Amino acid sequence: MRSRILLFIISLCIPASTAFASFEHHGQDAKIEAMGGAGVALKNSPFGIFYNPASSVTEDNWSAGLSYAVPFGESSLDSFHGALQASNLPFDRNGSAGISWQHYGASFYSETCTYVTYATKVAGPVRTGISAGLLERDTDEYGSDSALGINVGALATLSPYLSFGVAVFSVNRPRIGNSGEKIPSITFAGASYRPDNNVLLAAAVEKQEERNARIRSGGEVQVLSFLSLRAGFTTEPSTFSGGAGFTFRNIQGDFSFVRHPELGTGSWYTMRVSF
Repeated sequence: MRSRILLFIISLCIPASTAFASFEHHGQDAKIEAMGGAGVALKNSPFGIFYNPASSVTEDNWSAGLSYAVPFGESSLDSFHGALQASNLPFDRNGSAGISWQHYGASFYSETCTYVTYATKVAGPVRTGISAGLLERDTDEYGSDSALGINVGALATLSPYLSFGVAVFSVNRPRIGNSGEKIPSITFAGASYRPDNNVLLAAAVEKQEERNARIRSGGEVQVLSFLSLRAGFTTEPSTFSGGAGFTFRNIQGDFSFVRHPELGTGSWYTMRVSF
């Protein structure tokens, strides 16, 4: 019931161009969400393109993944995500391409995004990427609307231990619906650091238009060859997260839980495979 009330409030806000209710950044990957959502500076195929269009693999393989999330612990707010990514392209050995899809919401309010992404090496350790796709929204009250969204990003891998990343989502500031509601532009900037081969630390700043900046931070420790444990923290509002990842050959499964101070506990589940 709580989630339905929240979505009802969102639907009431749709006509107001200052109410940024549509197409906010939702966490897609259980691994990254367990680390506080600090994924902008991580290579993390195939879900990395959800956090930074420049995030991509450099090996001669493809990867695919599926993710399911219940952000507020309510099934009526669940979301599904899928991604497919290929590297070492025939026309660009330093490039990668991907397609991603996500669906969020309930029967009376839902959002669907489908993106095509391309990234390549531009200079030294720096890669840049761009995503372009269709943003679709469907509501009982206002029907179906769509807009074109464009995301851009850059990732600098300075060493095997240190990386920096920046990404801007909806950089073209698209508008949707008869009222011309503005879809918010969201900027992420952060870094990742490996003090040890079995330890990964990440932090990022998220800034959405007309909202306070959020700090995202987290880490991962590989405790066994097939098991990794993760934890994270965010501000605005303060949330705590944790989770684990399991690897078997070329298959990886992850789960995470995020504790929101008002909305309760959400959960994420991800499966990915490389081939």
